[in-house]
Amino acid sequence: MTIDLSQIKENSMVRYGFKILLMREFDIHIKENDYNRLIAAAGCIEIYDSMEEFLEKSGWKRDNPELDEKSYLLDNHICRYIQGKVWYFSRLRYENQA
Repeated sequence: MTIDLSQIKENSMVRYGFKILLMREFDIHIKENDYNRLIAAAGCIEIYDSMEEFLEKSGWKRDNPELDEKSYLLDNHICRYIQGKVWYFSRLRYENQA
């Protein structure tokens, strides 16, 4: 399933797919009709071409050098491989929006 995050506002199927993706991949649970939280969550997703790109461009490696192992990032649902890319969900940014 391909999810175009730019379609979240207009398309209920995309919102539903994104809700399921958040739940399965990042263990984030948002009700499908909680439109504002889904939009906020979409703004907390960053997509990278590789784990190395994530570590460098996000500043994760600099800020969390002891937590930059690929297995740690995947096992703790910080990063996920989705559609051939590395998806990062910023829980800190999401929690600060609430």
